[in-house]
Amino acid sequence: MTVNELLVVEKIVRERLKDLKELRTEVSNKKTYYGDKESVKEPQYDIKKVDQKITQLQNFLMIADQKVKQSNAVTQIDYQPNVENLLSPLE
Repeated sequence: MTVNELLVVEKIVRERLKDLKELRTEVSNKKTYYGDKESVKEPQYDIKKVDQKITQLQNFLMIADQKVKQSNAVTQIDYQPNVENLLSPLE
């Protein structure tokens, strides 16, 4: 897998992780109202399975980030810009 491919997968996993966290906090329980203000909460998803999936995705992101940084640490780019010229003030 190339670094670019891994970065794309990381982006998709981050979106999925966000969705799962919202699911865990908002949709994991169903409220049923009876009468005026009486309600019953019924779990719609096994919260342990949701948490396991969240942890799995977080672990993937941690390892992928480490691999990208490791690759960046050893990869040389054949380009030497003139930084002084680029950042010099306008005359």
